Amino acid sequence: MTLPNFVKPVLDQAADLGLMAIFFLVLALLVKGAKAWSDARAAAEETRINLILYGVDQVLMTPIVVLIAAAFAQTVHAMGWDAPGAALWDKFGGIATAFIAVFLADFLGYWRHRLQHSALLWPGHAVHHSDTQLTWFSLNRMHPIDRLGTILDLIGLTLLGFPTWAVALAVMVRHYYGAFIHADVPWTLGRFSWVFNSPAMHRWHHARDEEISGKNFATVFSVFDRAFGTYYCPGPCTVPLGIEAPMAPGALGQYLYPLQVWFSPRPQPVETH
Repeated sequence: MTLPNFVKPVLDQAADLGLMAIFFLVLALLVKGAKAWSDARAAAEETRINLILYGVDQVLMTPIVVLIAAAFAQTVHAMGWDAPGAALWDKFGGIATAFIAVFLADFLGYWRHRLQHSALLWPGHAVHHSDTQLTWFSLNRMHPIDRLGTILDLIGLTLLGFPTWAVALAVMVRHYYGAFIHADVPWTLGRFSWVFNSPAMHRWHHARDEEISGKNFATVFSVFDRAFGTYYCPGPCTVPLGIEAPMAPGALGQYLYPLQVWFSPRPQPVETH
């Protein structure tokens, strides 16, 4: 029996999600023992919301992002803007091109992430930060408007002329490593933290304290935060997570929050005589 074309991607995503769930469950049991079960129960409600947001993202936003990125890539190629970069990566060879693609994708993602923390874009990104029980699946708590921002990373790699396989590899590496740094484990990675982001480092980024959450923007390489003065990781993170701003409960509250912030009437200043 031949499956409809749209079914296979759904099954692939479900299988990928299942394997990741098994991996992080085993990791949690190895690191936390029986406490992993109580932590999972504490995060159950927020995980349910994240699952809804993830489902909507896969059905609606992922196809839109892919279509926009593909259309932009075709335009860039037709105009020849990617030709110098394509020739360069061809000379570098596969291994070097793969590493540079991941490295530059993280560099672009660092600045895009800092932009999402600006006053204008923060309401959309605040949805991702509203999770108070951070787990690997918190990576998928994302508002559709915030999700569109990831196109900037793809546009940058396209303009630099990277081959399609290198762009796909960079997206994949940053996706899986992003799940890892969201995991509820206290690892700082020791000396490796001079180069790589760690779960502890990214947990500080999700701190409720806005001064602390305005740090640690990279996904894979901590060198960018170190170079641009946004590195912060004094050790395992034990402070409260989430955001201070009130947000209506449930998935619908997550979707409406940035719209309410952006479009609600501003209170008028009281005139004094």
